[in-house]
Amino acid sequence: MVSEITTTTENSATPENNFDVLPETLRQQYLKLMGVQTWFDPELLTSAAACPPPSAETVNHQQKLKTELKPAVKPEPVRADQKQTETIDALSATVKQCQLCELHTTRQCVVVGEGNVSADLMVISDAPVNDSVFSIEDKNMLQAMLQAIGLKLSSVYITSLVKCQPPAQCAPQTSEMICCDDHLSAQIKLVQPEVILVLGELACQQLLVSQKSLTDLRLRHHKHLGIPVYASYHPRSLLHSSETKRKVWADLLQINKLLSIQT
Repeated sequence: MVSEITTTTENSATPENNFDVLPETLRQQYLKLMGVQTWFDPELLTSAAACPPPSAETVNHQQKLKTELKPAVKPEPVRADQKQTETIDALSATVKQCQLCELHTTRQCVVVGEGNVSADLMVISDAPVNDSVFSIEDKNMLQAMLQAIGLKLSSVYITSLVKCQPPAQCAPQTSEMICCDDHLSAQIKLVQPEVILVLGELACQQLLVSQKSLTDLRLRHHKHLGIPVYASYHPRSLLHSSETKRKVWADLLQINKLLSIQT
């Protein structure tokens, strides 16, 4: 019986091919196999055979209806990092309009931050240099520091306490850093890093609200906005000091250990 049904299917037009009615003989075979009792009218077979195949116009119309009734293609979802980038851009626009401190009167540009907005590690210094968070020399040193624990510079997010460069390369004033507190907090909440590395004694003292020296702040567990913070030396301090490099290596090992635990 199964082979007979197969033969009939191959020789008969199906609704899928020409949108016609299922042949009555085939329908009866299916119903019989399923144990469904039904009646059979021989005239149906005659009438079905007498029906002409659908015209080309009818087929085209049916195909057009199928096309029009297809569900609309859903837009691709926006990635999380794309949303964060758009939000960071919005923050940048706000910072560029900031006039909370005197730095806005002398600034040439605003440096909000750079790098991976979904980074596990955020690096914070005191103030930008020209149009970047770090000078080229300091950035190269920072890159070497990160490579020592298997990280790329492009994989982290770097920023500074103040977003405008102080005049004459001076260190930022406490009042200026306080005025940028909200901007920095917003960045941290947007990026949501697993660990923060703050570089330089001034930046460490300001972020950790402490008067202790960098020597005392290093190798200790701190938190800012609920995120672990480690204090270390600024890259410029490593350029001519092997002893400082050894100390920074110890700081980096702590960060590497914590990031390994998180992953």
